[in-house]
Amino acid sequence: MDNIVELFVQQWQQQSTAEFVAVILAVAYVWLAAEESIWCWPAAFISTTLYVYVFWDVFLVFQMFLNGYYMVMAVVGFLHWKKSNQSGFNALQMPLKLHMLIILGGTTLILIVSFIASQWLSYGLLNLDLGITLFSLLATYLTVKKYLQSWVYWSIINALSIYLFLQSQLYLTALLMMIYLVIAVRGYLNWSKTLNTNGASSNASQTLGN
Repeated sequence: MDNIVELFVQQWQQQSTAEFVAVILAVAYVWLAAEESIWCWPAAFISTTLYVYVFWDVFLVFQMFLNGYYMVMAVVGFLHWKKSNQSGFNALQMPLKLHMLIILGGTTLILIVSFIASQWLSYGLLNLDLGITLFSLLATYLTVKKYLQSWVYWSIINALSIYLFLQSQLYLTALLMMIYLVIAVRGYLNWSKTLNTNGASSNASQTLGN
């Protein structure tokens, strides 16, 4: 038991201040998003800015670019939620055709980008890093649009991310992914209430371009 505690303390001391602050703000982001608070996006912007630096330091290339994308989407999300909240915007039911588009399109992109990236990059976690990155791009869009099923996608992504970050010795970030899994359940339940209150059938008619 003492050895386990000592190992945890050593690993904790290895974490950077930037990663620690990024983790705190990332937890705030997901919690606020689950509560449908627009202030989740400012928290996301600061957290992802810090993570660009963190992932650069451990050479997780796609995670670094992913967080650069998150920075942009944090601004887009804030503006979109601010506008939609003024007209009674609530969680939407995700159309089946969008599920199919994301799964088929995402898988195809992984195969294509993996082949291209392998010509210049060579590290053991490349395909997992890439897969998490591409589907996170798509899941972020679903969150901005307030699709209920975005929480399902995030749960799968977070589960895979736990392994990725443990292998990269980013233990605080791996812990963050575990916390995300718990909050994702809360987010799904909270958004379900909003969806049911406003009628799932009308929301299901919303299309990708809305």
